[in-house]
Amino acid sequence: MLAPLNHRPTPARLALHAHLMRHAAGTPNDEFIAHLIAGWTLGDGVLPADLGLGASRFARLMAVHFPGLAWEPKPDHGPALVLYPEFDDLVRFIGAHADPTVAGADDMTLVLATACMGSDHLWQDLGLPSRRELSQLIALNFPELGALNNRDMKWKKFLYRELCQREGIFVCASPSCESCADYANCFGPEV
Repeated sequence: MLAPLNHRPTPARLALHAHLMRHAAGTPNDEFIAHLIAGWTLGDGVLPADLGLGASRFARLMAVHFPGLAWEPKPDHGPALVLYPEFDDLVRFIGAHADPTVAGADDMTLVLATACMGSDHLWQDLGLPSRRELSQLIALNFPELGALNNRDMKWKKFLYRELCQREGIFVCASPSCESCADYANCFGPEV
């Protein structure tokens, strides 16, 4: 179940998203990529201008999802994002769950892993307008991961917890989430 929207996108974001969607190819990921680009353009999130894909892969992504649109982002707004040691592990973990039938799912793997390097909620680090879009993005591109998060755990915490458990690293002090003092920090709506 998708979390309710707790705020509305700005008129500038809505206008940019609508402009991008007028050039969309009609694939399911078009809308999410338009949200990512709109967020980056407005200075939201931590993603670099190429969304973490590199220049040539970003150009291919744009050609597939927004053919005929000339989009050359200006240099990044701030300092380069630091890729922490777990980055490659996250790419492999998330990528192992990518739906090969969805155009752009492999690119979303890198985008998500890159945004995980930020320090805010994942939807905010991605520059998305709300957690709702992130949940939809994951359900489309990584349906197995979407189904596994059946208790509405915050996405970045969920991805790291799953990655750690698969590596045999258990960091929770409590034997079950329900009895943990941090339960409210991990589950439920984000603000």
